[in-house]
Amino acid sequence: MRYLAIVLALIGLPHIAFAKEIVDIAFPLEGEVSFSDDYDSPRGDGIHEAIDILAEKMTPIVAVVDGVIAYAPMDEPSYGYMITLRGDDGYSYAYIHLNNDTPGTDDGEGGPENAYVEGIERGERVERGEHIAWVGDSGNAEQTASHLHFEIEDPDGDSVNPYESLLAAYAAISYDPELEAELATSINVDRDILEAEDETHCTSDSLIRTEERSTVYYCGRDGGRYVFQDEGTYFSWYEGFDDVEFVTAEELASIPIKGVVTYKPGSFLIKVPSSPQVYAVARGGTLRAVTTVEVAESTYGNDWPESVRDISEAFFPAYDLGNPITTI
Repeated sequence: MRYLAIVLALIGLPHIAFAKEIVDIAFPLEGEVSFSDDYDSPRGDGIHEAIDILAEKMTPIVAVVDGVIAYAPMDEPSYGYMITLRGDDGYSYAYIHLNNDTPGTDDGEGGPENAYVEGIERGERVERGEHIAWVGDSGNAEQTASHLHFEIEDPDGDSVNPYESLLAAYAAISYDPELEAELATSINVDRDILEAEDETHCTSDSLIRTEERSTVYYCGRDGGRYVFQDEGTYFSWYEGFDDVEFVTAEELASIPIKGVVTYKPGSFLIKVPSSPQVYAVARGGTLRAVTTVEVAESTYGNDWPESVRDISEAFFPAYDLGNPITTI
């Protein structure tokens, strides 16, 4: 299964005060990628004020924001072909090691026409998501794997670690069910349930029911009980009923209903009976439309139809709609 390899590799102390700043950008590449937090890692006599995004040569590169091309040299510099995009948001974005090879080779003879999309030059205005260049290994990246060296500078000219911004941008177009499931450590975490200020009548993160009725509720850390929409929702979180605790009807009545439990992120694909549209479940009950069969196969395998669960249309409003999944 293809998924983003998110590997945190912080080395030393943060280089700047804005190391965790998140900038609203589109993801700069289209296609399969891998990257880690290599910002501030040693590079020769200096440090790496960028994130290297590994990808195959000729992978399309896009503008991360609306803005103007401030630099795009036609003669290859020692560091390789590059683009500097001055964004309308006041930030500047640098793309380095663009392709310098004839497609399908490693000859270094590709020229600017294989580094930049036709029409991309200094002073050219571009839109967020517009194809502007291709991944390569030009300049001092010739002895490394092809990748995009991506930098961000804030309006004051200070370097910003792009990692968190890239994660947010990638999450908007991609989906990794294994990661989603791993992050959803409990219903408390998934629903962002807040701690109660006063004494509660049930134990946080427990399952409760009465002897008289079979309905099982989840007790949140706010002291409220949460209703499972149906059996499928329950079994997306739990394998059985061994951990269910019994309370009296009076005790149950004293615990206010605070909300509903949605399917566990990453567990199943869901849909409603009246529509063929299939959704993946992300954190917080967010549904992300699966746009193609290829996307479904990349996230849940060739037998992805077996992972689809129908939910009642009455339950659908409990979910939020997020960005469609467009990248595999």
